[in-house]
Amino acid sequence: MEIIKSLDKIKDISHSAVTIGNFDGVHKGHQVLINKTVKAAKENGVKSVVFTFENHPVNFFKLDTVKNIISNEDKLKIFESMDVDVAVIVPFDHYMTTVDPTAFVEDILVDKLHAKFIIIGHDFSFAKEKMGNSKFLQSVQDKYKFDVEIVEPVMIRGKRISSTYIRELVSNGRVEEIKEYLGRNYKISGEVIHSKKLGRTIGFPTANISMDKGMLTPDIGIYASIVNIDKELYFGATNVGYNPTVNGQSLSLETNIIDFDKDIYGKIIEVEFLEKIRDEIKFDGIEGLKNQLAKDVDYVKRNYVCKIK
Repeated sequence: MEIIKSLDKIKDISHSAVTIGNFDGVHKGHQVLINKTVKAAKENGVKSVVFTFENHPVNFFKLDTVKNIISNEDKLKIFESMDVDVAVIVPFDHYMTTVDPTAFVEDILVDKLHAKFIIIGHDFSFAKEKMGNSKFLQSVQDKYKFDVEIVEPVMIRGKRISSTYIRELVSNGRVEEIKEYLGRNYKISGEVIHSKKLGRTIGFPTANISMDKGMLTPDIGIYASIVNIDKELYFGATNVGYNPTVNGQSLSLETNIIDFDKDIYGKIIEVEFLEKIRDEIKFDGIEGLKNQLAKDVDYVKRNYVCKIK
């Protein structure tokens, strides 16, 4: 898959099928758009193009308003796994908020991407003051000789799949419901960093993971999780919280990786959230904490590790 990170770098695309959007999460609704785009491209002998943004549009107007469901790196990996030919991932910037919709169509969709097919969601909007939308594209499709397909919302049990709803699930700790809408477990990646090492001293060593402040963090609590280390998968009990028993001051993400005892400091690992086991609790002392951690690990073993084995 070709990755293009600047509008000026778009070259050598003779004809294309294009879908446009932020694709935050690349959830099952987004996947329908992308699959339709790839199919149209293959059936008509043109390139499939996903046009997206490296930053959430809302954050251009007010920084850090919206946390990301997925990293750009993972977003691109998913595009590639879906057989997309070209991913255009550019900054959502001043140009995107001030360009006239006709100019956007002419300069980007026609002159740069040579779009013959445009597949978009029903609520898609673009250009200055969101003046561009599906109706606008349909009104100019004959003039610019491209076909426009509008895709209706994808529903699961009467619920529309949306990034907003997935954020709600993550923020409320309802991670076991996410896979149905996202198509995979919610995950956070980060480098394993040094911390107080309290867990090791009480028999529950944890991998403390650096957290990307731009990523959405699950609700505070203890989670059953899957940990990906160098493409090897392990189960874990993951704490998202402040460690109140030892008077922790900052939010941390720590995972006790079951049946694992290797030095992984400095490695980038992934934590997938399977289920929220309980809320974070402040215990009267370390002994109470140890007893509860033992119960958490036992829960993961009984409900996940043993079921797999």
